[in-house]
Amino acid sequence: MESQKIQGKPEIEKPKKWLQKLKDESWEAELLVSAIAIFGIFQLFKVIDWSTNKFIDILPPSQYMIGYSIVFIGLLAISILVSMFVIHFFLRAYWIGLVGLNSVFPDYSLKDSAYSEIYTEKLIEILPKLKDSIQKVDELCSVIFSAAFTILLLYLYMALLASVYLFLFNLLSEYIPYYFLLIPLAILVIAYILQMIISVIANIKAYKQNKVIQTLYFKIVKIASLLMFGPLYKSILQISMIFGSNFKKKKGLIALIVIFLFSGIFIALFQISNTNILYLVTKEVYFDKTEIYAGYYTTENQHMNFLLAPEITSDIVTSKTLKLFIPIFSHEEKMRQNSCGTYKENPDKSKLEQRKERRSRLLDCYKKYHQVFLNNEKIAPDYMRYYHPRTHQFGIVCYINLSDANKGKNILMVKKEYGNGNTTEWPISFQYVPQ
Repeated sequence: MESQKIQGKPEIEKPKKWLQKLKDESWEAELLVSAIAIFGIFQLFKVIDWSTNKFIDILPPSQYMIGYSIVFIGLLAISILVSMFVIHFFLRAYWIGLVGLNSVFPDYSLKDSAYSEIYTEKLIEILPKLKDSIQKVDELCSVIFSAAFTILLLYLYMALLASVYLFLFNLLSEYIPYYFLLIPLAILVIAYILQMIISVIANIKAYKQNKVIQTLYFKIVKIASLLMFGPLYKSILQISMIFGSNFKKKKGLIALIVIFLFSGIFIALFQISNTNILYLVTKEVYFDKTEIYAGYYTTENQHMNFLLAPEITSDIVTSKTLKLFIPIFSHEEKMRQNSCGTYKENPDKSKLEQRKERRSRLLDCYKKYHQVFLNNEKIAPDYMRYYHPRTHQFGIVCYINLSDANKGKNILMVKKEYGNGNTTEWPISFQYVPQ
C-alpha cells in the first residue's frame, strides 16, 4: 500500500508542476501572439473600410446613421485593441529586460554603487524593488492580453449580430410590417436599460445585502447577457467577474483602462480619415456647390477604392469630349421603383432573351431617373452599362460633347431623381481649355 502511495504521489503533483511551468513560460507565447496580433489588428482597418463601403452601397440613406454606429464603434474597438497590443508588446519586452537584469544584479547595491552612499540610499527609498516591478509588469501584461481578446470577441459578435439584423430587417421589410421587425431590437434595449437600472440600485450600499434585489440583479444580468452576447455570454461574464471581484486589489487597472481608451480614441480619429465613415453622417458635404471634391476627378482620386460620386476625367479638360461615369448603388433598386415600376419577366422567352430584355429595360430605367445638366442646360447623353476598372463598381458611362461649353469654368450637374421628391445631385466643376 505504501509503495502504491509513493508511486501515485508524483502523478498527483505532476499536473500542478506542469501548470505552474506553463504559467511561468506563458510570456513566450504572449510575446509571439502579441507581435502577430499587432500585424493582424492593423489589417482589420481594411475590414472597417470595406464594411463602410458596403453599408454605403447597400443601405438606404435613411439608415446610414445605423451603419455609421456599427463601423465607428468597430473602428474604436480596433483602435483600442491596437493600443493594447502595442503597449503589451513593449511592457512584455520591458519585463524581459527586467528579468535579465535581475539574473545579473538581484537587487540594488550600496557597496558597488558609482554614486555616493547618501545619494544612493535616498534614491533607493523612492524606487520600487526589482522583483516587485517584475511581478507588477507581468501581471499587467497578462491582464492586457486577456482583456484585449475579450474586447475582440465581444465586438466581432455584436457587429455580426447587428449587421445580420440590419440585413434581415431590409430583406423582410417588404413582407412584414416594420414595427414587428423592431421587436427584437426593443427587447434588447429594454433588457439593457433594466440591467443598467438594477445595477445602480443593487450596488448601493444599503441594498448590497438584500437577497431579493441581488437575486433579481443576477437574473436580469444573466438574461441580458444571454440576449446580447449569445453563446459567448459565459466567457464574457467570467472575465468581467474576474476583474470585478478583484477590483479592490487592482484599482490601478482603472488608470490603465483610461490610457487604452484615450489612445484608442486618438488612433480612431487618425484612421477615420482613411475611410468613408464620415460620408455616412456628412454626405451633404459632397453636394456643396462652393467646394471642389477631389473624388469627382480620375486624376485626383487614384487613392480611392470606392467612388461616392460621379467621376469625370479631370478638373481641367482640353478635349472636346468629356467622359462621365455615374455609379449605381445597390440601394437604388428599391428607390427607383417609383420611376421605373416593377419588372416582370416573360416566361415564354429563353433565359438569354430574358437577360437581354432585363438589361435593356434597366438601361432605360437608368435614363429615366438620371439627369445631366451642363451650365444649367439639360443634355441627353447616350448611356451604356459600365464596370469601373479600378473600383469594380457598376454604373453607367456617357460621353458629353463640349462644343457648347464655356471656355474657362463650367458646372456639370448630375442628378438622380427617384420620385416622391427624393433627389440627389452632384455639382462637378471643371475648367474647359480647348486645344
